[in-house]
Order: sequence, then C-alpha cells, then structure tokens
Amino acid sequence: MHQSCLNHRLCRPTWIGAAIVAVLLIGLAAPASAQLNKTQHADGWLLAAAHAPGLQGSIWRTDLWVRGQTYSGGTITLYFSKSGEDNSTAQGYDIDFGQPGNIVYIEDVVDHFLGIGGGAWVGAIRYEATVPVQVYARIYSISADGSASFGQLVEGIPTDDMTIPYTTDGFPGTREDQWMFAMKHTADGRFRVNIGVINPTAVTAECGVGIFTTEGDFPSGGDRYITVDVPPYSMVQLSDPFAEIDGGEWNTHVVRVETPTEGAGVFAYASVVDNVTNDAYFVRGVKLYGPDAK
Repeated sequence: MHQSCLNHRLCRPTWIGAAIVAVLLIGLAAPASAQLNKTQHADGWLLAAAHAPGLQGSIWRTDLWVRGQTYSGGTITLYFSKSGEDNSTAQGYDIDFGQPGNIVYIEDVVDHFLGIGGGAWVGAIRYEATVPVQVYARIYSISADGSASFGQLVEGIPTDDMTIPYTTDGFPGTREDQWMFAMKHTADGRFRVNIGVINPTAVTAECGVGIFTTEGDFPSGGDRYITVDVPPYSMVQLSDPFAEIDGGEWNTHVVRVETPTEGAGVFAYASVVDNVTNDAYFVRGVKLYGPDAK
C-alpha cells in the first residue's frame, strides 16, 4: 500500500479520537485482557534485546530469565532477530530444563549465548518451547565507569497476541493497532522516546507509525507519520522519531503502530530514556481490546 493510502486512513480525526478515548477507557470497564495475563505460552517474543554501546558512554546489556512449566525436562529454542535483517534462517539455540530446576538465567544473553559474534547488536528474541514458559529480560545500561546500572524489564509475550493488518475483514475492529501512551519527551533534551516495531511473521511488513494528541489530532511540527518496512522475523527501532513534535515538549500524546500488509503482523513498544543517566522505562504496545474482542 502506498504512502498516500496509509495517510488517507490516518487522517480521519473523528475515528482516531474515538479510538484513543476507547484505549484509555475500555480497559477500566472491561475484564482483564488476555494479552496482559497470558504469561505461559510456548511460542513468543521478547520485543527488544541488545548488546551495544549507547549515548553518554553507556553500555547496554540484556539478561534473560526463562521459567518452564515442568519438572521433568523440556527445551526452549532462542532465535536472535537482528534489527533490520531478514531472520527467516536465524540459527536456533537450545536451553534444556534440567531436573529438579525449571528456571534458567543467562547473563548478557545476546553476547554470551546467542553466538552472533563480536560487535554491537540490537534486535529482538524469538523463542519456541516444548513446554509452557514464562520469559523475562532486563535490558539495562552500565555507566562508562562501571559504577552504576539502569534498566527496564521486558516480558515475553505470545506470538498470537500480535496485531493483525487493518485490511482484515471487519475493520475497524479491536485487533488492528498497537497503542502506546505514558511517554515523556522534553525540549531540553533530557528525555527521548524511541519506538520499536517488530514483525513476527514470515513476510515483510509495511508499518505505519503515527503520533496523535489526546483529542485524536495530529500535533504540530516534525514528522507526525512515518512508514517503515520491517523484514520477516525482525524489528526496527526508530531513534527518537518524534523529537520535533510540539517543539520537543510532549507527555500526553499517543503513538499508534499498524500494518496493512496481508499475512503480516506487528508488535510495538516505546523506550523512554533519561539522557543524563541513561535510565529507561519500557512501554509495551497494546491492542484495543474490548469485552467482545475476538
């Protein structure tokens, strides 16, 4: 789908405003969403992982925890999905759950376990297990002098929780978008907001990333809508893409990520980083789930 087609859909403020209000309110009235509570699953994603240098001399790392619902063996296979690359043939690395334990911890998993070689790497981690699992990662920065660390916890989520293309029959429905709020951006350069887009499918996904006010309108200044192609089983992190919006000062805006590509899907996140300390917090994209969502 061409840029103009995507923009045509994104420029309907009445629908956008209603949807944003629903994002903020439906969760209060509806039963708890399965996408936030289905912790045990056998096929899923950690939306971000890194072993790389960052700003202010920081060094980013990823520690991994996996808990298997087993005391009698089982295996989880990890695949590192390098940013911006087609990872259809990525090598898998197996972790066996030994007896009697069922929890595995790997420090700096991207560098020490996934065998991708030296250098700086950013991406996501895909996994498949023979038993139900819960997966968590701490993505954190170590200060240049090694005296402090700051990080964010990321929970592994089931692949079938992905957002589906908005071209699916029945749109507008409840599963076609990823929504993020609770972000903070400052004009003085203290806080930045990176946006991650993940494609958990075997086809290249054309994704649209838009930012809106709480009234559902486009804010002023800067690029308010961005398209990005995400290769199969890959992710792309946009580095502070909305830095010029409203002069760089915003904290109540909403970001939406979606795809029109048939057969594709998408996850999204925002990583809000304090540029002085490199402390960060993670905002996972969620779907507009209502009581009748399917």
